[in-house]
Amino acid sequence: MKIEEALKQYPKENLTRTPTPLQFLPHLSEDLGLNFYLKRDDLTDLALGGDKPRKLEYEIAQAKAKGADYLVTCGSSQSNHARLTTAAACRLGLDVAVVLSHDQWHAIQGNLLTVYLMGARVEIIHTEDHWDLEEHALALCKELENDGRKPHYIPVSGTTPHSSLGYISGALETYEQLSTQGVVPDAIYLPFGTGGIFTAMMLTFREKGIDAPFIGISVNRSLDKCDANLDKWWGALCELLDINPARPRGEFDLHEKFIGQEYGDPTEAGLDAIMKMATAEGILLDPVYSGKVFSGFLSHYAEGRWEEGQNILMLHSGGVPAVFAYASIIEEHLRKRGRL
Repeated sequence: MKIEEALKQYPKENLTRTPTPLQFLPHLSEDLGLNFYLKRDDLTDLALGGDKPRKLEYEIAQAKAKGADYLVTCGSSQSNHARLTTAAACRLGLDVAVVLSHDQWHAIQGNLLTVYLMGARVEIIHTEDHWDLEEHALALCKELENDGRKPHYIPVSGTTPHSSLGYISGALETYEQLSTQGVVPDAIYLPFGTGGIFTAMMLTFREKGIDAPFIGISVNRSLDKCDANLDKWWGALCELLDINPARPRGEFDLHEKFIGQEYGDPTEAGLDAIMKMATAEGILLDPVYSGKVFSGFLSHYAEGRWEEGQNILMLHSGGVPAVFAYASIIEEHLRKRGRL
């Protein structure tokens, strides 16, 4: 069965407008001497955009099929996933609670501001590691059940086997756009957080005969955890789509050196990358995901990995509201670089 046909058996909600643009960036390409393409999933139209609506379309369909009337999730104080889960719940008439970490970015700005604006129940937990929040979110689910509600728990970043189907769909969309534009990518750069998007897109492109290397820039986890997540989601997606999990994965590599001190740490290279993209193309990246992915590409480019005229594709996964929560750090960097 073709991957397109296998995907059709799974229900989805309608949360966003697709396709998002696949843009050739002329000024950046001229500056670098290659062809740079950006898949603009920052332009999904749900509450300031980002990658999560594609995932939530499939995850919430599963929740509604089980009769859920309340969504519960967790994440960092500037969680894009919390913003977009809240927006999705509002769109679909569900109640929503978000359990967030009381980290250094907890000012009511950026993503956190939007969560309050949209009326989520917000529980702030004093932990700097958002991976520790699951027990608190599950406890809240139990509390809601005792009150007669039917909560559905969505884990950090929203990654589940079913939610990852959103980037099977997204990858098929990207493949069609590349084909229409006559572009064969020589490399594909993606963020690697929990790994669902990376795994889904790589599996889809391999099924469609694209063997370009996939390059994952970790934004939060060590390589051993990234590898474990890749194995986990690869097996789960192959099972859902009736694909042999032993099929070749092709060339890929993952990198942990662009994370910084921790998840959400605004690295100097990442901030420089944000400035470069903004200056060249008027496109805003974010300091947590896309800025670090682009900094990874720029590092590889400086090392001579890519040759003149090659086609590079990068996914812009969104997250731009976080720019405002990081305003003081960005201001300091702008001064350091002579922009202010």
